[in-house]
Amino acid sequence: MSTKTRIDSLKKRLMNGVTPAMATPLQSDGYHINEAVVPLLIDFLIGKGIKGLFVGGTTGEGLALDLEERIRLHEFTVTAVNHRIPVLIHVGANDMKTAVALTQHAAQLHPDALVAIPPTFFGIDDAALTGYFQTIAAAAPEIPLLLYDIPQLAVNGISPALLAQLKQELPTLAGVKTSRPDAQVIRQLIDVAAGDLLVLAGNERIALGSLAMGADGLISGLSTAVPEPFVALTQAVGDGDLAAARHAHQTINRILDLLPARRIGGIKQILAERGIPVGTAVPPRLMPSEPIWPHMKPFIS
Repeated sequence: MSTKTRIDSLKKRLMNGVTPAMATPLQSDGYHINEAVVPLLIDFLIGKGIKGLFVGGTTGEGLALDLEERIRLHEFTVTAVNHRIPVLIHVGANDMKTAVALTQHAAQLHPDALVAIPPTFFGIDDAALTGYFQTIAAAAPEIPLLLYDIPQLAVNGISPALLAQLKQELPTLAGVKTSRPDAQVIRQLIDVAAGDLLVLAGNERIALGSLAMGADGLISGLSTAVPEPFVALTQAVGDGDLAAARHAHQTINRILDLLPARRIGGIKQILAERGIPVGTAVPPRLMPSEPIWPHMKPFIS
């Protein structure tokens, strides 16, 4: 299958749907993958109507796990999904050696796409980012690559100019996942994609606006624990039902207001309260001290 065919297939399968940023099930020590819970979480999400699965991203705490555990997570997830939905594996890292090692290993698992966040904390320019993404693409020359744009956390982002450049230079470039809050920049990224590349919105607060501007679908962290309103939103947009889309997005913002500041711990606690024991957040992150799901559940039909 050609790279273009792979990218076209990925776009078709993720269109008008939500791809949860999967929480990573951990053992009680908070550092090692809980292999037994991975399939429970995946079956729960597939049963709720998700379109794809993003593994090891921000909500998945990928950057907080060591290399061996990230590799184990990728293997367990691909096995548990068993080709039922597209799997997007995050291979970004703060150093090139780790990013390449993750990419080379992930390519052997034959995921539907790789995703790479830029190196974080230290600011780097577009020339360095170009080399970073070129190196990752070269390490998996047959796997579609999505760029992960979240500059409010990573410091380094994917500017429209950088996306336009890489669109010309990377034959495996499939698109961008953008979590930035600036709707005007999201619009510019969508304009650069021009229907050729996949644009997945990641900012939940403005999800409906991003979809209305032309984003193909969503990648959402909260949807790994509460997928229902995100599935409803994307389905309504695909159906052209604006009233239903607005209602779903209002629900999303209501439950976001109920999510504590300890976001990753909160998401994991919701899953535990829904019967999926994904464990704690990676230390030193703490878990919330109060129940969450009982307050959210009344908003979920």
